[in-house]
Amino acid sequence: MGGASSVSVVQWDVLPVESPRPGIFRQTLHGDRQTVVRYRYAPGSVFPVHAHPEEQVTMVLRGTLALEVAGEESICGPGTVVVIPGGVPHGARVVGEEEVETLNTFVPRRTSAP
Repeated sequence: MGGASSVSVVQWDVLPVESPRPGIFRQTLHGDRQTVVRYRYAPGSVFPVHAHPEEQVTMVLRGTLALEVAGEESICGPGTVVVIPGGVPHGARVVGEEEVETLNTFVPRRTSAP
């Protein structure tokens, strides 16, 4: 995206799809000061525990995830929002047979992704 005074309108369908782990697909959009990532998780997929310096806000749009944050697990379904401070270990696994979709924001803007 451009400078602070520019506005961008983007459709998710035109953003490239990456697969950081088996069964996990993401699309990434960078703003000037934040990053937004759309994740789709196939049934049975796992995102291993990791940490990064950015604060992360995860919104579950569809399906059910078991989110492990700082060693504690929470079952998160549609409408759940989780705020994960920077540096805190966290991971996720799909619960059930439904694909999971989440929208995640990262502040400050990410320069790399796990």
